[in-house]
Amino acid sequence: MTLTADGGQLSNDAGLVLFQEFLHRINFRQLANQCLKLPDQRRFWKASMIDIFLEKLLLDVAGYLHDSSANDWQRDPVLAATLGSSRLVSQPSLSRFFKRLEDADLDDFRKLIWQVAALAFRLSGQSRFVLDIDSTHCDTFGNQERSAFNAHYMAYGYHPQVVFDQDSGLLLDALMRPGNEYTGKEADKFVEITFSRLSALPQSTSVIIRGDSGFAAPKFYEMCDTHGVDFLVRLKANSKLGKLAETALVDCPPKYEESKCVYHEFKYQAASWGKARRVIVCSTHTADELVPWNHAFVVTSLASEAPETLFKTYR
Repeated sequence: MTLTADGGQLSNDAGLVLFQEFLHRINFRQLANQCLKLPDQRRFWKASMIDIFLEKLLLDVAGYLHDSSANDWQRDPVLAATLGSSRLVSQPSLSRFFKRLEDADLDDFRKLIWQVAALAFRLSGQSRFVLDIDSTHCDTFGNQERSAFNAHYMAYGYHPQVVFDQDSGLLLDALMRPGNEYTGKEADKFVEITFSRLSALPQSTSVIIRGDSGFAAPKFYEMCDTHGVDFLVRLKANSKLGKLAETALVDCPPKYEESKCVYHEFKYQAASWGKARRVIVCSTHTADELVPWNHAFVVTSLASEAPETLFKTYR
């Protein structure tokens, strides 16, 4: 595709033509129409709900953080030519669009996220997946619905769960939650959706999922076991884990003036676990520090790989 400028009106956002061409090539509007059942009780309108959604998407891609920028876009010659001036709406229309959205619409957006990722996986034939599950923080301002204070971030907002694929970098799912929800709350139910979707791809797949200590829970491990997904999950240090690690290192005390790193493992079963599981340990000593060892613990279902290799995968 070639872009030329031969005079006339200019635009700061002509580069969006390339992104619009990408959306056209993957039939994004068709995907959106299939996934989104956006409520619309308007009697007189020019732009459809899908048109408004696509304009908001383009605003975000272009880096416009305020909806008021939509008013300027109505006068942009390139956007009017490529989107059609009748499809461009003003800031009040964007505000009304968000007010119409309900919980069911957020679930539809999650389906659209997956459909875009699934298209990429079918085209590439990717069969190996290393998933990263985490939570993140979205600031809110004013009296936003279900906004809450999060002590970890020291801010008001939302606390969604997200899961990404490492190799492609694609977002596979996102669950909006109030700001005071715990990081790993019901993470087993959240990832089960992604596990089922990956297993339904036309190619055979192997899946590993990684998570920090917020996702260290028996239900999470059991969900991975049920779907044949291997996991690497960080464990919070406790006295029992510490004693097991120290016992394993009795025969190799560190030298005060030298840094040292030792990888080892043992079987461990917490009181809430249904069975003992493999725990790999990275024990490090930093030169000139009085503390002999600092331990990092990861529980895993992977049985054959060396602890050092698995820590590299986890990181």
